[in-house]
Amino acid sequence: MSVLSDHGPTEGPYERWVFSETHGRPYAFPSIAAGGTGIYSALMEEGGNPADLNYANLRIPPLWNPGSVQPEITPFAFRDAVTPATPGAGLRYRLNFPVPVDTWTGDYQKADDPAGWAPPAVQPSAIVAVIDDAIPFANRAFLGSDGKTRISHCWLQAGIAVDRAPVPLGREYTNGAIDQLRQDTPSDENRLYQQAGAVDPDMVELGGHLKRHGTHGSHILGLAAGNTSLFTGDSQGDDIQIIAVQMPNTIAWDTSGFGKEMYMLSALHYVFERARRIADHFGVDELPLIVNLSYGWGAGRHDGQSPMEIAIEDLLEKRQAVQPKTAIVMPMGNGFTDKMHARISETDFGGKKYNIGWQVQPDDNTSSYLELWFPEGFDPAKYRLTLKPPPGYSLDQKAVLKIRGSDSVQFRDVHMGGEVVGQMSADHSRGNRWRFMLALIPSTYCADQSRSAPAGRWTVKLRRKGNAPDIPKGDDLLIWVQRDDDPAMLQSRGRQSYLVKPRKQGSEITQPPYQKYKDEIPGISGFGSMNAVASSSRTTRVSGYVQHNKRPADYAGSGRLHVQEKQDPAPVGAQTLIVACSDQSPSSPGIPSTGVLSGSRTRLVGTSAAAPAVARLMVLNAAAGRDLTDGLNSTAALYRSEKDNGNTQAQHKARMGDFTASPVTR
Repeated sequence: MSVLSDHGPTEGPYERWVFSETHGRPYAFPSIAAGGTGIYSALMEEGGNPADLNYANLRIPPLWNPGSVQPEITPFAFRDAVTPATPGAGLRYRLNFPVPVDTWTGDYQKADDPAGWAPPAVQPSAIVAVIDDAIPFANRAFLGSDGKTRISHCWLQAGIAVDRAPVPLGREYTNGAIDQLRQDTPSDENRLYQQAGAVDPDMVELGGHLKRHGTHGSHILGLAAGNTSLFTGDSQGDDIQIIAVQMPNTIAWDTSGFGKEMYMLSALHYVFERARRIADHFGVDELPLIVNLSYGWGAGRHDGQSPMEIAIEDLLEKRQAVQPKTAIVMPMGNGFTDKMHARISETDFGGKKYNIGWQVQPDDNTSSYLELWFPEGFDPAKYRLTLKPPPGYSLDQKAVLKIRGSDSVQFRDVHMGGEVVGQMSADHSRGNRWRFMLALIPSTYCADQSRSAPAGRWTVKLRRKGNAPDIPKGDDLLIWVQRDDDPAMLQSRGRQSYLVKPRKQGSEITQPPYQKYKDEIPGISGFGSMNAVASSSRTTRVSGYVQHNKRPADYAGSGRLHVQEKQDPAPVGAQTLIVACSDQSPSSPGIPSTGVLSGSRTRLVGTSAAAPAVARLMVLNAAAGRDLTDGLNSTAALYRSEKDNGNTQAQHKARMGDFTASPVTR
């Protein structure tokens, strides 16, 4: 990939790392590691129109853009970009993941009506949508009282494409097609999914997930929209329709967040656009719509100004102006106890230097990433970052990066034994906030490579000159480590890196899950460990609690706090809004929901399972004509036990929010 002076893909830190053969590409998702497919997904920013690129085979997915106003962020895809961009257009975009060739629609006609769609017998009062993986669209849990599916539209973004379709890639199934599949294969859902092209073990982006007992998608869709014996007190009527999007396995495999935005944003636009088509059929304005998106990543701006957050805010603002009962529900994340976040105040900095340890685990088959963010508008020109390997190892030359104010993106490779093992970078995100980013190759020999990064405690050193500006009072420098765990179904064999004290400062930090949420030197904290895609002001953020004791789940993500000496912690930025049950008890973690096949059950642990409980409550309220938050209870009554443990109200609210939702399973 190259950077063009006037137009072309922007080479940010992740793009340079992931697409370069000498850096991280051999360890990336298989389609990238193999050299790509010639078809790419991408994201246009700053209000640009991808159509102005004049690329051959460029496709923009179905967009919900009332008044035909160009969105601030636009997803698109293109194949074999041999036609040059319009001279002087000044359009720049970021490449995302490659698109599998078999998913590329032969004749994309987005204005077409989806084939086989049948108007529901009952005019919908509300719509619930789920964007996830491995959607079991034939499961009986999603049938109406007439025996027909309530899933109005379902888009498998990595499904095998057909010759002509109103989706640019993948496969769309409408209610009529789903009912026909159920009629043709009434007693064997495994065979149904095989015949429908929803299973392909040879295609890694689609895979054989629907052959499993349960999936993340089956669990979330069941909690948000299923009607089974698990949800007898909260059953959904025929007047609640369902829209579903199954994203490619690419999305779950790479936990860094890179390359997912096109698929995620396309899914949101698709849901909004298909909901509009349903409303148009019945001659009504936009119907109430609740979307559950139980996805995210660890590192990022966390201030509502990342591309995905800007896009989410734009969609919600425009649709809520037409239909106030519109919500996108997202989980807070599961990293509270994983030591993946630290904050550096002026007091913590201790003069001219700050050190922190970055523990890279052995046998990690995926790249590891760490980001350090400066406050918005802060000039870090007199700050520099140094990366030092674990004891017993040495680099070919010192790994030091200084920010040069004239360059918006700067890189320095980290060499060991004559080969690249890491990358240091500095970039000016959206022109208003500086970031240092560190990337390391896997800590084990894999992908037929002769290089690996040492496992152990790397030291990240931040230094500044004597006349460098102080960290602003009431603000912090912020560190986040990207998620690097192993999605069990995909076998990436990633192992999570985490933050620790530098060796000279003492032993590794431990953080008790419940007792005082005190911060440990040098500022490593679960507060601020939230989902990096959920900070937009209109997003409904949900964390998790344990039903047995009404305490926050150990892992449940939290809003960020600023700590000043002799003062109570103060909330900063996006915070938890609602808390819902994510564990039934310490001895029975997780909550039950539907499996892939009709009648089966699964359990899922995490705030991903708490979010759809709130989505379910909201859509039931919307269908009944109530406020979306009707039935939520205040978390104020739960504060007493936290106060007894020495925690402040700000700490309590950062984890539990203002409202709690009752469990939906009985």
